[in-house]
Amino acid sequence: MLMEMLFLVAGCALLFYGGNWLVDGIAGLANRLRVSPIVVAFVVMGFGTSAPELFVAADAMMANKPDIAVGNIVGSNVANLLLVLALAGLIAPLTIDRDVLRIDGSAMLVGALLFWTTAYDGSVSRLDALLLVMAMLTYLTLRWRSLEVRDEVPATSEKGLFPCLAKCGLALVALPVGAHVFIDAAVEIAGMLGASDAVIGLTVVAIGTSLPEMAACVAAALRQKSGVILGGILGSNVFNGSLVIGGAAFVAPVAVAQSFLDFWIPVMIIATTVSLFFLRTGFTLSRREASVMLASYAAIFAI
Repeated sequence: MLMEMLFLVAGCALLFYGGNWLVDGIAGLANRLRVSPIVVAFVVMGFGTSAPELFVAADAMMANKPDIAVGNIVGSNVANLLLVLALAGLIAPLTIDRDVLRIDGSAMLVGALLFWTTAYDGSVSRLDALLLVMAMLTYLTLRWRSLEVRDEVPATSEKGLFPCLAKCGLALVALPVGAHVFIDAAVEIAGMLGASDAVIGLTVVAIGTSLPEMAACVAAALRQKSGVILGGILGSNVFNGSLVIGGAAFVAPVAVAQSFLDFWIPVMIIATTVSLFFLRTGFTLSRREASVMLASYAAIFAI
């Protein structure tokens, strides 16, 4: 148990430094490329911090443990909104970009509904996976083409492009490694306590694989960079519901237990809808709203 605790601390340290490096790198890239930090965060942070979920889901399918794969994705999306986004909102109220909320927020909700639709028959097949991945790639292409002059910002960064890319790259190594170290230790501890695969996937693994997002969003909240937080969370959830489940299903068709269809996936959709509603009210996320989201997250596991 002592060794597992040491690994938890080591994982947290990597997550702390990785989060700061990623925020710095995203801000630098946005300035150098003359695009909104939200757009850079959606792609770089959204895809990069979803890598742990992808690896965990693929490993779970190779080990024939579909409950962990599905629980990881569903639990991570819920945790990203009701835990990670809420924690960032408690640190500093977030200002929300209306266009990003309308476009990317809608994509997150559509992605959650599409995931539910493909899983409704009790499995996500390789054909379902192909459709999900193609839908994601199509959305990214259309989203990039939709960028207009109003999304551009002055190139005020004194750093070159390479140092910004290097920081992002270093962060995208430190974050998944830190999460992996943390998750392995936490799963071992949960297993010692007799937790089931579904519970481990929905709690320990889901929260653990959300740690990169949490580390980056906390670092961004401390610097009052709301755009990085919003872009990262929306991007991560969209990637989780498309590329991550798609990657797992390419390894092997993913069987979806009835408990996910009856409760956990609907909870994910409700959490998505409620979060978007709070973000839209005044286009800010207040500390009161963030507190309600955190309380809701705790209540889900108390049911």
